[in-house]
Amino acid sequence: CHETAVRVAAYILGEFGFLIAERPGMSGEDQFRVLHQHWHNCDGQTRALLITTYAKLANLYEECRPLVAPVLAKTRNSVDVEIQQRSAEYSAMREAFSPESVEDLLREMPPFEDRRQSALEQRLREKEGEDSAAVTKAARPSAAQQQRAAQAAAAARAAEEAAAQAEKEQAQQGQAMNGEGEHEDQGELLIVELINCFLLLNCS
Repeated sequence: CHETAVRVAAYILGEFGFLIAERPGMSGEDQFRVLHQHWHNCDGQTRALLITTYAKLANLYEECRPLVAPVLAKTRNSVDVEIQQRSAEYSAMREAFSPESVEDLLREMPPFEDRRQSALEQRLREKEGEDSAAVTKAARPSAAQQQRAAQAAAAARAAEEAAAQAEKEQAQQGQAMNGEGEHEDQGELLIVELINCFLLLNCS
């Protein structure tokens, strides 16, 4: 599996994996196993990101805690300082803070609010006032912004169609998967579903 794909999957699962956790084959434990099968083929930066994702999964799903605890215990002595620090901090977090505080610390990242203003908008607001026609016109999305929004919406629709097609093909197969093949197929479906959720969240 490509290293970048593992990083993207780790981040999205850690932040938005709960959106699909109720679906068959996509529980918190399944998400952990799909990610952890790539652990030994990843570099230090990717492993550090995986450690954070594991901590988030353990926070959300009780069944993940026995799976994550040995990983954190082992990596607390890692020669990689970043991995060692993350493992030590996440391991000590439950002892140092209340369950409510840990939940707040490990919850998904809040949506990014882009409050930047162009120099033109700022000058118009100072000169014309908030409700002036000039300010309203300047704040209106540009053609490029509208195009990007349309492209994002098209990508979201494509992701929805891909997810639906993947589910349809999985249902048609009608047979149990096992071993590595199961994890690989689950991994592909997880990625499709999560990209779909990620795009929908960012387009809304």
